[in-house]
Amino acid sequence: MADAEQEAGPSVPKKLKRSTLEKFCEEFGSDSFELLKKHIFDLKKETMALGTFAIGSCNAADPDYGYCFTKAACSLRPTKVKVTFGSLFLEPFKALNELFCIKSLPKDGPVLMCVQKLMEFMLNKEMQKPLEDLNDCSDETELTVILATHLFSQLSISPSFTVNNRNHSQLKRCPCTSEKCPKTGWKGKIHYGDTSIGNSEVWHGFLDLVMDGAEVLIDTVDGEEDTVTYIDSTIEIKQKDFEMTDVSAGSRIAQVAAETIVYSFYYRSLHPESSHFLIPSIGVSGSEVLFYFYDSVNDVLLGSTTFKLMDFEDKLDITTVFAVWMVLNHKYLCNGLNELKLDQVPKSHFTEHAKSKLHVYREELKKGNLDFRHKKVWSVDPRTFTGTVLLGDKE
Repeated sequence: MADAEQEAGPSVPKKLKRSTLEKFCEEFGSDSFELLKKHIFDLKKETMALGTFAIGSCNAADPDYGYCFTKAACSLRPTKVKVTFGSLFLEPFKALNELFCIKSLPKDGPVLMCVQKLMEFMLNKEMQKPLEDLNDCSDETELTVILATHLFSQLSISPSFTVNNRNHSQLKRCPCTSEKCPKTGWKGKIHYGDTSIGNSEVWHGFLDLVMDGAEVLIDTVDGEEDTVTYIDSTIEIKQKDFEMTDVSAGSRIAQVAAETIVYSFYYRSLHPESSHFLIPSIGVSGSEVLFYFYDSVNDVLLGSTTFKLMDFEDKLDITTVFAVWMVLNHKYLCNGLNELKLDQVPKSHFTEHAKSKLHVYREELKKGNLDFRHKKVWSVDPRTFTGTVLLGDKE
C-alpha cells in the first residue's frame, strides 16, 4: 500500500479529527445516519454492480497505425457475470459502516485520512453548491475546472490535478459564484499541463483531467464536442451524457475503456510492487458519472452503469459521492480482485487482441512530453508506388 501520509501531507492532529467527527455527528443525526447506511449499501446491490466485458474487436494493435483515444475501436460484449462495488472496496465499506453505526473512526492511517476527507466534504455545503449547476457549463474546460475544484480534489487525499493544456480556453480561476470557493484550485492555482500518455505505436492521446497524486484519469463530456446527427433528421442533438449502447469506434465508452486499459498498463510499470493492478478511471458529464476498471495482470475489464450526480431533490447524490470517493482513493481503499475467485471472472481478451504489440503496452508506455504527430504516412496513389511488379497486358 502506498505511503498516503507522504503524498497527502502530515497526518491530521487527533484533536482536529475528533472535532470533525463531532461536527459530523451533530450535522447528521441518528436518522440521517440510517439514510447514509442505506446509501453505502446501495453500492452492494446488483443494480449498482460492475459489468464484466469481453472485447470483441479493437484497433489496439493495428500493424500500421497507433490510434489516438478519440478514434479507439473497442467493441465491448457484456458477459453474464457482475462484480459488486463492495467486493472491490472492503475496507471503506467496513469503515463507513462503523462510522454510521457506532460513530467510530478507523485506526488505519490512510483509511482514517480518507474518511476524514469524506466527512469534511459532506460538511462543506458551500463547496458543493456549484455542482448543482453543471449542466449550465459553457464548455469542457469550465466543466472540468468546476468538477476538479469542487468534487474530485475535495474527496481525494491526494488533491493535486492537471487539466489538459491543449484546451482552447484556459480559465485562470474557477468560474463558479461561490464566495467560499478557493477559486484557483489546489494550492493556489489551476494547473494546466501535458496530459499525454501512451505510445504512437498503440493507443495514445491526451487526457481531459488527471488527478496526479491519486493516479486517476478523468474523461469529460461537455455537450459541445460530441454532436450526434440522426440519419433521418436534420436536427443535431448535443450529447450531454454517455450513450450506453454506443461502443462504436470513437464513442465515449470506447474511449474511456481504451484510456483505462492504457493507464492500467502504465500504472503497472510504475508500481510493480503493488498488491493488485485493478486501476480505475472516471467518465463524467454535467449530470452523471461512470467508472471503468482494468486489471492488466488478470486481463479483466469492468464497467459501471451511470450514476446520477444529483438526486431527485437536485442535491448531490450521496451514493455517487461514496463511489467517487472510493475510486479517487483507490490506492488506499481498493483491494482489487483479491477477494474473488479469478477462475469465475471472465477475461476481456484484450491481451489476445493486442498480442503483436503487447510488449509496447507492458514496457514502452510513457506519460508526458509525447509527440504523436510523427506517424508512418504513405500515399495510396498507385502512381507513387516504387519497386512494383506490373501484371497483365502491357502496351
